[in-house]
Amino acid sequence: MRIPRSIREWLSTRRRPGARALGRLGERHAARYLARNGLELLASNVHLAGGEIDLVVRQGRTLVFVEVKSTSEGSWSRGFERIDAAKRRSLRRACRAYLQSLSRRPRTYRLDAVSVRFTAGLLGPRVREILWEKGFFPIDE
Repeated sequence: MRIPRSIREWLSTRRRPGARALGRLGERHAARYLARNGLELLASNVHLAGGEIDLVVRQGRTLVFVEVKSTSEGSWSRGFERIDAAKRRSLRRACRAYLQSLSRRPRTYRLDAVSVRFTAGLLGPRVREILWEKGFFPIDE
């Protein structure tokens, strides 16, 4: 099906989502992806100890903290590379604070990372690829 030129021009002038909107969209896609893979969403966008945990999920008896990185087409990285030392420290503090806030600390927990890569679509960003890295880095270090 060929799209008329006037519609193509209108679609090309639509604004791309900003980094924050793309990040929130990536978090929603990551949550759905993890749910399809058997994880249960417990919380999202948890702010503790000066940091933020994007998603808190459970896989069986394991509590899983998830950092989500969203990138758009043409980005130089898959997202994981953008989790630098400062972000790791912030995540560790937030995860430890979350664990301390629980009445019963789980025996097993880990921190995963999910990278959501978007491509431009006619009606907005479309997911091109989702990568899930289990145990991305240790919380207790």
